[in-house]
Amino acid sequence: MRTHALTALSAVALALAFGDARASVSIAVTWEGLLRESTAAAVLTPVESHAVWENGRIYSYTRMHVDRVVAGDLATGGDAWVRTMGGVVGDIGQIVEGEAMLADGKPSLLFLRAGPPVALDVTARGQGQFPVVAASADAPARVVRNRAAGALLAPRVALSSAGTRLAADVLHDRSVDDAAVEVAADWIRVHAHP
Repeated sequence: MRTHALTALSAVALALAFGDARASVSIAVTWEGLLRESTAAAVLTPVESHAVWENGRIYSYTRMHVDRVVAGDLATGGDAWVRTMGGVVGDIGQIVEGEAMLADGKPSLLFLRAGPPVALDVTARGQGQFPVVAASADAPARVVRNRAAGALLAPRVALSSAGTRLAADVLHDRSVDDAAVEVAADWIRVHAHP
């Protein structure tokens, strides 16, 4: 009995000494799965957002400018509302580890799917977001894997160079133009109707 109490106290002391440990672990989405589950892929830039309560949790709705449609049903130059889990309403905030992080003015290549009637959801949460970054003024913008997606475990499928590829590996550190070509080509194959 005393040993259990000491063990429990030691665990609490260690947790307090080392502070908060935040991480999320998700099953890595395959490239084919990301494409198949998405209804659109586009480069979008957040303009504004607001958070609301829905069914006991907080969701953020972000109005995004559609900078460039890569595939699917969106219109370049228009706006789209994108819903993500988490946000702040009044004095209450919720953080959802592994969720897409949409920051005003920071564009991303997003893979989207139908959400509630007024918005789209990011497919595979943070794994469906590839932030657009520019190394310098004279270098082309690139897309990178979303580090906010957390740790990714390999899915229970056989991975091979000719077969299944992980979505995070396909686009990481490619120019936006190269990524768009890759998405568009594979999109047609995956979404072709027999």
